[in-house]
Amino acid sequence: MKSFSTFVTLLLFLLIIAGATANLQELCKQATSSSPIVTYDFCIKSLQPIRGSNEVDAKGLVGITINLSLDNLVGIINMLSDLQSKTTNQTVIDALNACSDGINRGTTELKVAQDFVSHGYVQAALTSVVVAEKSSDVCDSAFNQRGIQSPVHDAMHDPVLLCHLVDLIIQLLV
Repeated sequence: MKSFSTFVTLLLFLLIIAGATANLQELCKQATSSSPIVTYDFCIKSLQPIRGSNEVDAKGLVGITINLSLDNLVGIINMLSDLQSKTTNQTVIDALNACSDGINRGTTELKVAQDFVSHGYVQAALTSVVVAEKSSDVCDSAFNQRGIQSPVHDAMHDPVLLCHLVDLIIQLLV
């Protein structure tokens, strides 16, 4: 009898896990279905390893994706800071500072978006995320205007896709 109750408990646990995973899979499918930029595979690969991502609704997934975006952008800011410490060229320093300012603005906008979502202001959150998405363009422009190739252009790929993913998931809430 004890083995039967253990079996039933295990079966229920597996069903709960399967349902939660299907929820993440369904949200990723819905969010990326109309996107020419963000793929379903990127959504799953980025979010599935994060604790709690399989148990949340779209609103919770927005928070998780924003946190992941913020972590990625902070990594870029750290990379820029490291590059600043290694150069004496004022033109490069100016570009690094301008890029860093753009990325910092992006992180601020993501935090604002997260606050808006938590208070139910979905449209305002979407506006903040769109501003954050442009941080990569601001960064590239800071270097291009000075005739320098951005040293963080490639590193910005995932953070930009994550910002787009946040945008797409927020649109599910509208």
